[in-house]
Amino acid sequence: MKRATGTVSSWVAVWCAAVLFAVTGALFAAPTPKSEKEIPIIGGAMRDTAAEAELKEQAGEYQDPSLRSAVVKVYKTSASPEEVLNYYIQKIGGKEGAPWDGDPAKLAKDGTSPVSYELYYYSEEDLTDWTYEGQRHPGKWVKDTLTKNRKPLKPGMWIKEAKFFWSARNPDGGMTDFCLDILDIGFGSRVETLQDYQSKKYKTGTGIEVYVEVYVSVSQSEEAMREESWEQTEEETAARTKTLKGKPPTEKDLGVPVYSGASFNAEASAGMSLGDDYAIYIYLSGDQPEKVAAFYEQKLNIKAEKLGDRYMIPIKGNLQFPRSAS
Repeated sequence: MKRATGTVSSWVAVWCAAVLFAVTGALFAAPTPKSEKEIPIIGGAMRDTAAEAELKEQAGEYQDPSLRSAVVKVYKTSASPEEVLNYYIQKIGGKEGAPWDGDPAKLAKDGTSPVSYELYYYSEEDLTDWTYEGQRHPGKWVKDTLTKNRKPLKPGMWIKEAKFFWSARNPDGGMTDFCLDILDIGFGSRVETLQDYQSKKYKTGTGIEVYVEVYVSVSQSEEAMREESWEQTEEETAARTKTLKGKPPTEKDLGVPVYSGASFNAEASAGMSLGDDYAIYIYLSGDQPEKVAAFYEQKLNIKAEKLGDRYMIPIKGNLQFPRSAS
């Protein structure tokens, strides 16, 4: 997949869905890194070659002709995720929010985009006892362990993952995209599963994943082809939106009842669907995700699977998504 103009690359986004706080040191952050070698690594961190090999295998081979090189490096440290987060805010700065989505062509050569970061905390579900298919999640123990071993970012809020994003314009006109992923590994694996908590073992630790993609400059002809393709997609989406507004899906089409008070979003549904290949119907509700999930669990008599910050329930068959999906 080619790098989309004005967005962080899809591969970086795969590897890499809030609380505001100020750190004085961020005001004196060093210049934004323009290469993998310029990214600082917190003192005492060690390379984790086994994790690197696993991530490279998952990434597979890249077919994008504009991708000149891709680097992934993984480190681990005994420092807490909160300490690592503060270290990088001081070193490279950044503002909490979505990744920069400006026009790369407007960056000066050797210029960099703003650094942004996203924070993910242990949720109320993570910190509450519950049982699923005979396995008990010791949420109270998790909360007590975090309270004993780590200083929360804010009262009752501990970092589970943090991601930094930025881009740099290369001297040849190409772009380099960066992602720095900070993961809590204190309870076991890099992406905690229910099994990780069963042994009730904890050792403060943080994984640091560095992803760097270097792209060659895009010719005007390639840019024109992309623009034409984008315009065609917009036209098709507009046509699908009009059709869906005139004839929204029925509960028979969906195979499930519509959640009470939810509103159908025709435009978003059209944008997420892909022609005749598959359709995605999007409804919006002001209720909390947990309440909506409980409604469908009761209606379908199927346990919802929590993946990141979302819930998924298979209407037919089984979920094919990995637990690390988000």
